Amino acid sequence: MSNFENNLFHIDRIQINNPVFICGMARSGTTFLTHLLNSSNYFSTFKYKYLPFYKTPIFWSYINNLFYLNKKKRQRLHGDNLKIDINSPDSFEELIWKNYLENYELKGYWQKIENDQDGELSKNLDIFIKKTIHINKANRYLSKNNNNIFRVKYLLNKFPSSKIVIVIRNPIDLAFSSAKVHFKFLKYHKIIKNFSDELSELGHYEFGFQRRMFSLKEKNLLNHKHIRFKTIKLYLEKYNELLNFINKNYLKEIDSKKIVIFNYDNLKNIDDLSKLLDFLNIEINDDMRIYFDKNFALQNNKRNSRFKHKIDFKEFLNLSKLSII
Repeated sequence: MSNFENNLFHIDRIQINNPVFICGMARSGTTFLTHLLNSSNYFSTFKYKYLPFYKTPIFWSYINNLFYLNKKKRQRLHGDNLKIDINSPDSFEELIWKNYLENYELKGYWQKIENDQDGELSKNLDIFIKKTIHINKANRYLSKNNNNIFRVKYLLNKFPSSKIVIVIRNPIDLAFSSAKVHFKFLKYHKIIKNFSDELSELGHYEFGFQRRMFSLKEKNLLNHKHIRFKTIKLYLEKYNELLNFINKNYLKEIDSKKIVIFNYDNLKNIDDLSKLLDFLNIEINDDMRIYFDKNFALQNNKRNSRFKHKIDFKEFLNLSKLSII
C-alpha cells in the first residue's frame, strides 16, 4: 500500500531542501522551539493526526479528521503547560529509525551513525519526509527528534543543505524537570490504558518503567533502580555525558555553522530568536508571535544558586559560549 501511495502521488519527484533538525536532551526545550517554528507555517511537520498509519499518511489524511473529530487541545502529560492537539508535531520520525536502523534494539537508539550500510534507512527516511512535505504543502521539512543528537553527521551527510539546532539548558533545571516527568510517567503506566505500549511503539524511552538511558561510556554510572533523590543525580550525570559527547564530536560542525547551539535559558522574548531565524532563513511572523505570547513561560533558575557549587558545569559552559543566543 505504501508503494502504491508513492507511485500514485509521485513521491519520488519531491525535493528535500534545507530541512531543519532540532535535537537535544529531553526537557531542554526542543518541543517548545519546534512548536513555535511550526506555528510559522513555513515548514512541513509530521503531526499527531497522521498516526497511526505513518507509512501511508496521504491516504489517511483524507479521513483522519473524522477519526479525530472529538479530540480537543489538551496539556501534555509532562506537566509543562504546553498544549497539544492533532495538529501538533512530535518526534514521530523515530518510527523510521526504530524500524530501519540496524540493531536498534540490540545496540540502542544512541548508536553513533554516519552512513547507511544497506540503504533501507535512507530510502525510508526519504519517503517519510517527502510524504510529510506533500501533505503539508510547505517545501521545508522540520523535525524534532532528541535521539537525532547521535545521528547528526549522518543527517549532514545525507542532507548537505540541512540545518541542525542543538538545544541546551542548564543541567540543574533539566535534571529536576526530568525527574519530575519520570515519576509522573511511572504513575501513568499504572492508570492509563495502552500508555506503556504507545511509548514503546514511538520509541520514547526517556522516562517511566521502560526507561532506557543512553550509554556513551563503557560502564554505566548507575543502574536503573534508584530512589527519588538518586533519579535527579542520574539525569545530571547523563546530561553531562551527552554534553561531553557534543563537545567531542561536533565542534567542527558548530564552527562551520552547520550546527547551531541554542541555549534555552537565554530565551526571554521572541526577538531573542532573531539570530536563530537568520540561520534558518526565515522571519518572525504574526503567527509565531501569537504562539510565543500564549505558550512561553519564563524560566526561574533559583535552583542554580543553591546547587551550582555541587555540579560540574564545564561541559555546559563550553557549549553555552557557542550559543546563538
